[in-house]
Amino acid sequence: MNKETFDKFGRRLKYLRISVTDRCNFRCKYCMPNNDFEMVECSDILRYEDILFASEVFASLGVNRIRITGGEPLVRKGICQFLDKLTKIENISEVMLTTNGSLLEKYAADLYNAGVKRLNISLDSLIPERNKYITGVDKTDAILAGIKKAAETGFAPIKVNSVIIRDFNDDEIIKFAELSAKYNIICRFIEFMPIGNSENWNEKNIVYGSEIIERLKDFEPQEMLKDKNSGPAVNYKLNNGGIIGIITPISKHFCSECDKLRITADGKIRPCLLSDNEIDIKKAIKDKDKEMLIKQIMQSLNIKHNEHNITTGEQNHDFKRTMSKIGG
Repeated sequence: MNKETFDKFGRRLKYLRISVTDRCNFRCKYCMPNNDFEMVECSDILRYEDILFASEVFASLGVNRIRITGGEPLVRKGICQFLDKLTKIENISEVMLTTNGSLLEKYAADLYNAGVKRLNISLDSLIPERNKYITGVDKTDAILAGIKKAAETGFAPIKVNSVIIRDFNDDEIIKFAELSAKYNIICRFIEFMPIGNSENWNEKNIVYGSEIIERLKDFEPQEMLKDKNSGPAVNYKLNNGGIIGIITPISKHFCSECDKLRITADGKIRPCLLSDNEIDIKKAIKDKDKEMLIKQIMQSLNIKHNEHNITTGEQNHDFKRTMSKIGG
């Protein structure tokens, strides 16, 4: 029987998110703000061999699912060869990838052959002008081509994540519901969180999950039973055959279900996305010091909060790390 490891609130550690780079071919406003933004030095980014060592240690503690993120992971050279090794680590049952989708048409087959079977794709708008405003580039057609290629290759489920912002893209909720049926994918709507360029975050911009469901009432959404692949989302089957998911970090947080830790590209464990608490594990990894790394993992679990403290009041949310440095 595999080892089981728990935090101080009794939540079992099963899931690890690893950022392999803070580089990206997009410049999304909420992820990589332009104001005084500096990349992590290349020498400070973990090598693939370092990540593989850390993953083996986490697997020995009961982690069985790993998600690779960035930045954009597909811009890092050798990513598919690395993933092929990662998927072969003992006790790791699933390796997933989060991507902006713009390079998927090129890499889908290689990713699938490396053992990755599930994808999360970030796409906040189906309108090219809006996508360019958010990302800095117009890659809408490339992303849709990547989604189509991934579906044809055999990836399942494919999840398309959209942060819904009032008066920006909330008029596209119906279009995403239609896209779900067209490509046989899960379109997931996420409440707007104050991360990255948080000065642009405002309570008035949030479209809460309950409102999204109300807007989709003509699709007669039926809540589906939750499974291990749902993550924090509550999924709904639509009468057009599509599936949508609702992720509510603001209105109805899911901290009690949290089973994850994060490793940033520069070698820090971040116990919670919505907290700047971090543990630097780079030396333990570089020295291949398994005992020290296990101690630091346990330390990270012990500083996890019972729940995040994000509210929709007047509280200031000035996070020190942007999403590109934390890992999506």
